[in-house]
Amino acid sequence: MSDLVKSTVDAVVLIVVNDENGKPMAEGSGFIISPDGKIVTNHHVVGGARSATVKLNNGALFRVEGIIADDPDHDLAVIKVSGKNLPTLTFANSDKVSVGDHVVAIGSPLGLENSVTDGIVSALRDDSKGRSWIQTTAPASHGNSGGPLLLMDGKVARVLTWKAFDGENLNFAVPSKSIPPLLSESTVRPFGSAAKPDSAVAPMPAAGEVWTSMTTGRDYKIRTDGDYIYVEWILPAALQSTAAFMRVELKKNGDKWIGKARSLLPYEYKSSYFDFWKTGQTMGTANVNWCRLEVDLEIDRLSDARIEGQAQNFASFDAKKCKPGKLGWKPFTWIPK
Repeated sequence: MSDLVKSTVDAVVLIVVNDENGKPMAEGSGFIISPDGKIVTNHHVVGGARSATVKLNNGALFRVEGIIADDPDHDLAVIKVSGKNLPTLTFANSDKVSVGDHVVAIGSPLGLENSVTDGIVSALRDDSKGRSWIQTTAPASHGNSGGPLLLMDGKVARVLTWKAFDGENLNFAVPSKSIPPLLSESTVRPFGSAAKPDSAVAPMPAAGEVWTSMTTGRDYKIRTDGDYIYVEWILPAALQSTAAFMRVELKKNGDKWIGKARSLLPYEYKSSYFDFWKTGQTMGTANVNWCRLEVDLEIDRLSDARIEGQAQNFASFDAKKCKPGKLGWKPFTWIPK
């Protein structure tokens, strides 16, 4: 497998997307498909970006010129940097991928550039919208999105897209056959001009429908009522008999919906040296603290097939004091389950 990694890793990139102030707000992965700098990634990685930077395995940095093609329904995007003789990856015939095939994932989980994991194809699935997904045991985390899922010949079978957090190694990727149709486009569009709903008034989400986050794997129930949108996290089994909740209320404001996400959730922390002297509790003992939190959230794109927006997220959290660290904005994408 080391030879496979050596022959492909140089074509896998780290993508850092920035807000309107030029501040980084999210990271993801991608891979180069043409020597002049066409790069495949997930739509949810670059959706909402105002600028972006790509970093290659050799440390070279490229400013992203813009978007060539964008397919929100399959969560794919093709972006462009100005390059010459760049290393590339090629596509496998994704229809010939079988359950049990050995696969390799390369990406930048949590910003750890060009991390390599492997696993097998554990299932081939179709969702209610007729989209195909590959389920794989190859471990993936935040930042792997947009990275390639490779067969053992080094060709791209799928693009890593999302994971389910209620289980272990439940990761999903979109087939590479969805990419070639996007390459008929050649015009580079600036960020902010990604694909939009075809109609001025997009169809609204169906009442009671369950939606899944492409970035966290969490499931949500969504309800609309006039200018208001209400969202509730479907709790995992371990929390369903507790007082835990996470709810969102948003109100239409221009072409966006703006509001708050409020939660009461358990957070774990371990006792410290000071706890030992204060309470006698052994250092490293696991404790749980129930914390109430409130963060800002907004939805920028709403249809019956896709919801996109951004929410405040904290880089660190003091569970003992229920005190979040510095807040920043991170994009999210939800699709019907």
